[in-house]
Amino acid sequence: MSWIAKKANCLDRVGREFGVEALAEVLPQAWVREALDDWGIRTHRRRRLPCAMTVWLVILLALYRRHSYLNLLETLSGSRWVEGLWSDRLPPCSSALSKARDRVGVDPLARLYRRSASAWVESGGNLWFHGRRVCAIDGFTLKTWDSDENRSYFGVPGASRGVSAFPQLRVVGCIDIGTRVMEAVRFGPYGAGELTLADTLRPDLESGSLVLMDRHFASYGFLWDLHEQGVDFLVRVRRDMKAVILRELGPGDALVEISLPRDLRRRRPELPKKWILRQIRTTTSTGEPLRLFTTLRAPSIRANELADLYLRRWEEETAIDEIKTHLGNAATVNRPVILRSRKPRRVEQEIYGFLIAYNAVRRLMADAAACVDEPIPVSPLRLSFTAAVERIREAVRDMMRIPHCLLQDRYDHLIHAVGRNRVPERPGRSFPRAVRIKMSKYTLNRRRHVA
Repeated sequence: MSWIAKKANCLDRVGREFGVEALAEVLPQAWVREALDDWGIRTHRRRRLPCAMTVWLVILLALYRRHSYLNLLETLSGSRWVEGLWSDRLPPCSSALSKARDRVGVDPLARLYRRSASAWVESGGNLWFHGRRVCAIDGFTLKTWDSDENRSYFGVPGASRGVSAFPQLRVVGCIDIGTRVMEAVRFGPYGAGELTLADTLRPDLESGSLVLMDRHFASYGFLWDLHEQGVDFLVRVRRDMKAVILRELGPGDALVEISLPRDLRRRRPELPKKWILRQIRTTTSTGEPLRLFTTLRAPSIRANELADLYLRRWEEETAIDEIKTHLGNAATVNRPVILRSRKPRRVEQEIYGFLIAYNAVRRLMADAAACVDEPIPVSPLRLSFTAAVERIREAVRDMMRIPHCLLQDRYDHLIHAVGRNRVPERPGRSFPRAVRIKMSKYTLNRRRHVA
């Protein structure tokens, strides 16, 4: 055995702070410590589940969605990290992880999410449009475990036969179009409106960026606040929104003047009576009319460029599908629940862990795309998200057990494996909204405990 190998074996027996080597390149352990220190959360006595390990376990709960608490802890029982913590190498019980999560709380995970998302967005790979970084805002819902606490806190949507079977919470996120990293998020009970959550999200938007939005966010007050903040927008509007054409700039392209409603100006006297915007009228590939408003009025920006850019908003829809379906293993019938926690504070903590895990996968995919040795650069959006998640899950387990001297080789193998799995170009995709399953004709069973 060489001298380096002997030293590596000695290092393997040195107790260090818990970490996940497969994600350490994109999510350094220093960020975890900073998030805990900012809120004064420390492990004051020797525990089997220290605070730093608990933060990583919350992230791994999202990455290993099908694993129970006990199965996830069993996965760690064979790693080098638990030698000094678990003397008998037997994992703690599932209730110990629940108590450890309560000790950590929500704030460190929220701090870690904001810190990592900001760094990953700034690291490059963004989509730029005439000097503006492009992002998109949209909302979605997540189903939680059906407990009395979640039901009373988050609320339950109505249904044709009473109420829904699961509590739900509403999420509004801002996603970077070039990398699909969710850079900012707000969530609340199901009764909270998407526009209300988006207004609280607005301070996190960077001045000089360009935001793509669907028609649900076409509110005059919200759009004016974005404009005053220095954020340009390209938003789809309803066909019945009134606008006076001031000047035709081309086919389907015009400068229009809109009148802000009186009741809005009564509540907010600082708003102007009139506002000049640019209107784009076009049709989608399916023949559906598309009407857009934007603050980009420069003649150098052509109307067809704006129309093509708005179609890139679908990247945000794809990101939501990756979060809910591919990472969360959600299905309409057999696995509808994404968030497994039974208490609201744990649900909020779990959301941040979910988004950190998702962004970490996207960031690692961007690194893999940059390492592809080909004449034409490969976009991280052309890599398979499903394959990347599977390769990362395998690497997390392997790198917890192999000697330190082999970690770099295993990580390089992970990067190359993620870069090899690509999805083909699929131009002109169209997915009209439709109901794909038939609701059951039987009445909803509301009994909590079935023998």
